[in-house]
Amino acid sequence: MKKQSFLKRLRAGFSLIEVNMAIFVLAGGALALLGLFPLGLRESLAARNEMRVAAFAERFINAARIAASDTENVADVSDLRSALQSSPFNFTVMDDAGDADMENAKKDDSGVYYRAWAFEEDGYGAEYGGKRIVQVGVQVTAENAEQNKRALMVAPMYVVRVILDGQD
Repeated sequence: MKKQSFLKRLRAGFSLIEVNMAIFVLAGGALALLGLFPLGLRESLAARNEMRVAAFAERFINAARIAASDTENVADVSDLRSALQSSPFNFTVMDDAGDADMENAKKDDSGVYYRAWAFEEDGYGAEYGGKRIVQVGVQVTAENAEQNKRALMVAPMYVVRVILDGQD
């Protein structure tokens, strides 16, 4: 009797089918996990691009506010555009919002494509003691606008209104 129970214990184990099924289940789980890596990389790139766009827009809007607060040198919208286009800002600024086409797009050193504008809004002068209200805006994308012609058309717009206190 003792000899038979010893042989039964030696034969007790996993069959080839059970081993193959276990390998199949583990391989399926590993492949599912590997499939998540491209998704994670894509989301990481999208988040990085959103941060670049937001940082550029914030830098532009703050530059417009700083330039507008220079009451000695900025008296009207053309002075504001000139201030934004000169050092230390170095932005290319159009005189109206215009169309979001590639002809108006500029590439910044940070790698984003943008189009910026500044124009005086009519009808507000009397309400603010004759001071000028200027709309300053930027449309910016992290996509390569030279390759994707629609990238700038669907890009987010950031707009701020500033009051110019300069004297004519």
